[in-house]
Amino acid sequence: MSVGTGYGFCVVGECAPGALTAALAQCLGVRAADVEVAGEEYDPQTRNWQAAVSCDCAAADGEVSWVLDVYVSERVPAPPGSRDLARGLAAALGRVVVCEARPYQSGACWVAVPDGRTVRGRLYDPGDVAGRTGFVMDALESPLPQFPDARTDFIYEAVSLGRGWDFSQALRGLSSALRSWCPEGRLELRGSLATDAYDRFSDIDLRWTVPGERFAAAVAGAGECLGRVRPLLTARSDPEFHGAPDRRLLTYFFRDLPLFWRLDLEVRAASPSAGAIPAGCDWPPAVGALANAVGAVKAVRRGRDAETVRGLVERGLARVGAGEPASGRWAEDLVRLADAAERVDPGARALALRVRELVTAELT
Repeated sequence: MSVGTGYGFCVVGECAPGALTAALAQCLGVRAADVEVAGEEYDPQTRNWQAAVSCDCAAADGEVSWVLDVYVSERVPAPPGSRDLARGLAAALGRVVVCEARPYQSGACWVAVPDGRTVRGRLYDPGDVAGRTGFVMDALESPLPQFPDARTDFIYEAVSLGRGWDFSQALRGLSSALRSWCPEGRLELRGSLATDAYDRFSDIDLRWTVPGERFAAAVAGAGECLGRVRPLLTARSDPEFHGAPDRRLLTYFFRDLPLFWRLDLEVRAASPSAGAIPAGCDWPPAVGALANAVGAVKAVRRGRDAETVRGLVERGLARVGAGEPASGRWAEDLVRLADAAERVDPGARALALRVRELVTAELT
């Protein structure tokens, strides 16, 4: 038997039945006549139970105004995911729309705003939270004016897939260290962790925006700050941004985290910077070669094509003067690369050892 799709949403602000009907029709590609919106006082005798799209709408207390229970029948082809539908409704209604960030618990949600953005949040069901009653938005990853009392923080329980790996503990420690070092700064997720398009091979990408007068010190002190919570294995400042007065991209591998989970920290100045900005330094060639090796393992495990993997391996070999082409036996090639990197630079021994362990665990 065919089964439809159910959605749960919360809306902030006025939401007239006619506007909601039009918005659902627009987002789901059906006629308005095929959508039925029923309030709390609907009459079961007159309700159209055969509607292609049904929506129960109830008033709510607290920081959301309405709770919607939407059912889309199997007659609607290819219904969108919950987050995509929330984004469409927010744009069509001109209102903030909240949906559950499945499969997570603890109130994790996506908050869609009319301009097309979605922000993770934590919405508590009606109760008494910190002196606030009804629905309470406890935290948001980026501030929104509709929720002035929400804390700004990452929704750590949502940065995990629950399949044997969990970025949240590492992210919590790193972000706490940076926030303690510069309370005036603002941290944001970048890349795949910001969009839910991540897997266990993803980097931890952060943007750290600090006051201009703190920018030079932030660039100079980030490594020491992070090293207090996670011992550093190696660090890099991307040469591409060494001439920029207000931006640096710093990369760190940690001794006690998977090599896949390196931190790419973009540091930005919120205002013109003051003071001498450290020039930074690139990885030594051997360390750069080992970073290529990690990228190659990641590419193999993600099912990338052979030419992509070959390019990573051969660029790594070239960095350490091992010019022989890759054989295509990736485990052997990468162990050879790690051995060559260690011979060229004994200081890279710890990272080379970790790379060999990674190759054994992932490719053999």
